[in-house]
Amino acid sequence: MVPTANQAQLPPSTEQVYAGLAEAPLVVPPQLVQYFMRKSGQGPILYNISADDRECNEDMRLTQVVSLAAQRFLATVLNDAMQYYKMKRAAGVKAMKEAGLDPKDKRRLLRTDDLAQALQEYGVTLRNPPYYVDANNQAAGARR
Repeated sequence: MVPTANQAQLPPSTEQVYAGLAEAPLVVPPQLVQYFMRKSGQGPILYNISADDRECNEDMRLTQVVSLAAQRFLATVLNDAMQYYKMKRAAGVKAMKEAGLDPKDKRRLLRTDDLAQALQEYGVTLRNPPYYVDANNQAAGARR
């Protein structure tokens, strides 16, 4: 990577983050992050390798930072969803049956309602599409 004049003005904490980017494993692929960044209007940050501007490479540091931020967000939301699931499991047999859980099943499940509750804490509303049919509606429709 070719250093630019702006790098000399970065605070020490930013330089530490940039230095740690090479060591951090990325769970969210950089290609996916670049796709959504371009789709949202954030184009690539280019720096020149040659003096005649024929060769340019993309600065991957911003993509890596966004990838790490997305990874952190996913981990936090999934952890919150697991906490909601554990609260339902601890509520008792009757409450578990009302929530649609089998009291005998010991597997940990990521359910849409737990995920929706976790995402709601961060301002993301998750709704079922109008054509979605769940088990309760299907059973009610069969009785008619």
